[in-house]
Amino acid sequence: MNLMTNAIEAIQVGVEDYKNGSRRRLLASVRNVYAGLLLFYKEALRRKSPPRSDEVLVKAQVKFQKNPSGQIVAIGTGRKTVNVHQIRERFSSLGIKTDWQKFKKVSSVRNDIEHYYPCINAEALQSVIANAFVLLRDFIAKELREDPMCLLGETTWDEMLQIAEVYQAERKACEETMESIDWNSPILSEAVKNLYCAECGVDLLSAIPVNSPRDEVSLKCRACGNGETAEDLIPRAISDELSWEQYLSFTDGNEFPYVSCPECSIEAYIISEEKCAYCDHEATHICIRCGDNILPEELDSSPLCGWCAYMINKND
Repeated sequence: MNLMTNAIEAIQVGVEDYKNGSRRRLLASVRNVYAGLLLFYKEALRRKSPPRSDEVLVKAQVKFQKNPSGQIVAIGTGRKTVNVHQIRERFSSLGIKTDWQKFKKVSSVRNDIEHYYPCINAEALQSVIANAFVLLRDFIAKELREDPMCLLGETTWDEMLQIAEVYQAERKACEETMESIDWNSPILSEAVKNLYCAECGVDLLSAIPVNSPRDEVSLKCRACGNGETAEDLIPRAISDELSWEQYLSFTDGNEFPYVSCPECSIEAYIISEEKCAYCDHEATHICIRCGDNILPEELDSSPLCGWCAYMINKND
């Protein structure tokens, strides 16, 4: 059985499990929808793999060898396939596109239900399937260049569409409350739209009260009722929104995208905006002693860079 067949059947079974409604079948639905989405991503990599490379782009491990003409070629090895980070890296290199924010929502609900959340509900499943629906529709049509309804079957497609419509109505109501808040930061404003509940993983969060100041706002989950204050939600939203940039700062040596604020100590100081998204503090980014740029991780010594602060303290 090939990747494409596995992907199609995983989505079909996931939707059937959802319709059944029992707890065991709902848990199975999450697993199958998530697995099906990953299999479609791997199918795209399989199609991009060079001939006679043992589907190298799908394999987690790669070896190099000479072909009959003496050229060095990459060959896939072993049975282990790529993980999510590897898929994302290979998509980026190959120009394969998907909405990673929506994927994060699917993945988050799946992980929370699988490992933490004790009771699954219809809203959580609607969130998973609705986001998977949008991802699959766009990915199948644009990257695999196939008709998603024909591929998944009319019955499965119609059921996914109905679930998505219910979810989108709830989602729109939540977004309207978010838009009533002046977040005073382009990155934070985008981040809260993509935020999911810290308790159940669903992205149906309402801002309360509407039109309130940013530092006084709270979020309430429409699925499980969990609440979260600005002091908690703002750093979490920034961490989620800039997680890929943070990952690259560790793996590729890129600059940290955010750090703890020198003023309020909350991890909400966004480097590209040169401002704290929680308290609006704007640190000095040029050392007043040597004139060099202050590194993000040294902003706690602003208006001095780390070295100048060390030297002054040493002389004292």
